[in-house]
Amino acid sequence: MSKGFTLIEVLVATFIIGVLSAVILLNFRTGQNQASLTRSAAAFETEIRKAQSMAVASSEFEGSIPCGYGLHYIDNRNYSLYAGRLGGAANCQASDHNFQSGTDSVYQNLKIIEQRAVFKNSFSDIFFEPPDPATYINNSRAAGASTVIELCLETDLTVCRNLTVDMAGRISIQ
Repeated sequence: MSKGFTLIEVLVATFIIGVLSAVILLNFRTGQNQASLTRSAAAFETEIRKAQSMAVASSEFEGSIPCGYGLHYIDNRNYSLYAGRLGGAANCQASDHNFQSGTDSVYQNLKIIEQRAVFKNSFSDIFFEPPDPATYINNSRAAGASTVIELCLETDLTVCRNLTVDMAGRISIQ
């Protein structure tokens, strides 16, 4: 009787190891993509909460207290945190709460933290006015209004995390 493995046994074992390695590698990449989206969504939520907090605190910016703070879409990777000004209005409630270039001030230009993630579509400006803070979505305080912001994988726009901001200022991630 001979000792050792036949060529067929070695080939079958090599094939099984190759298939298992491929399955594990695919699952690992899927997990990495999901983690990137989760991190990006959490970081974007943090920036929304930062705008809320700055509005509640009536934080001074450039020597005066603005009407509030908001987030403005720039492109599929970039957005800005801005300080809303009166812009010729009699008071903050009457001012346009969407970003107005030349009137409002950019507090900080920001970008999605993960290279793999992008905004699927543009989103409406989200603005918080002190002291509550009152929430404006696309310059509206309509009851029941909300906006959904989709953060997706750049390579597969069907794999997304949705952030919903409602009129009460609640933020949820799905």
